[in-house]
Amino acid sequence: MRQINYVVEGHENDKRNFIEELLAKINPSKYADFSWERWKKKNLNAKGVGSLIWSIARFIIIVGISFMILYPFLVKTIVSFMSTADLEDKTVMFIPREGSTYFFQRAIQNIQYWEALIYSAILSLVTAVFQVLVSCVAGYGFARFNFKGKNLLFFLVILTLIIPPQTIMLPLYVRFRYFIGNMSIIDSVWPMVVMAATGLGLKNGLYIYLMRQHFRGLPKALDEAAYIDGAGPMRTFFSVMLPNATNMMITVFLFSFTWQWTDTTYNNMLMPNMVILSNTVSNVTKGVSELIQQQTLYDTASILMIFPLLIVFLFAQKYFIQGIERSGLTE
Repeated sequence: MRQINYVVEGHENDKRNFIEELLAKINPSKYADFSWERWKKKNLNAKGVGSLIWSIARFIIIVGISFMILYPFLVKTIVSFMSTADLEDKTVMFIPREGSTYFFQRAIQNIQYWEALIYSAILSLVTAVFQVLVSCVAGYGFARFNFKGKNLLFFLVILTLIIPPQTIMLPLYVRFRYFIGNMSIIDSVWPMVVMAATGLGLKNGLYIYLMRQHFRGLPKALDEAAYIDGAGPMRTFFSVMLPNATNMMITVFLFSFTWQWTDTTYNNMLMPNMVILSNTVSNVTKGVSELIQQQTLYDTASILMIFPLLIVFLFAQKYFIQGIERSGLTE
């Protein structure tokens, strides 16, 4: 490309002509018909200005919401790397003067991190698998079959999303305290496993709704083609429907795994002495007298608890987004 030398001296040269000639020299085929007046007419009309304003407003809203979500997490992370001297020094705001991993070491020891991590992973994995299976079966039934009481049953499923869990805690506790006769399964993993396997797990109504919407979005031609080939309802479900619901199944699995991992309501009631992260993190401040160190230790333990979930979502975010996009949430 030949070098272009232009000298703009005060107001002697027209800047508009300068821009037009410059663009034409750089790429004649693309900018040969470039006109400054035409560009202004195309982009600076009422529609263009409105679009520009909306783009700026949307950017500000997204940045603002992201800041509100990420700011507490960033602050907790930074404070976790402070030493006790930094916490007591009022001149230290965000950047630690004496970085330290003291609170991480203390939190790992207090919450029995590695043991609790393994037990939490096993419990969350088992309950998530059961909830995915139950949600697929129930969602497929609501989406593809007509039977008496269908609308009423689906209304009850949606109702479980509205009723606070505290309203059913006492009946659940009594049911598992006297599970078979006087046999109690409290303080074991069995209450959560039984609830997940029977469709009563955490947020199971939401998962059934998501699967139902996804199956409703699949064309009925798939069912008809399977029936023509001699497949019954069960074979159609396992051979045709489930392979087309992989992304939504992964989405439901991630939701279930996360809710079980971070739940404190049911875990503290049904498994109070189990060594899982949601229980041990709640008791991490035992033996710490100073209030500021208690808060910092709790924040550090919370970060240790959330970190495995971030890794899971990092690798599964593609399927999560695809599952939400194809869920058919709009009627």
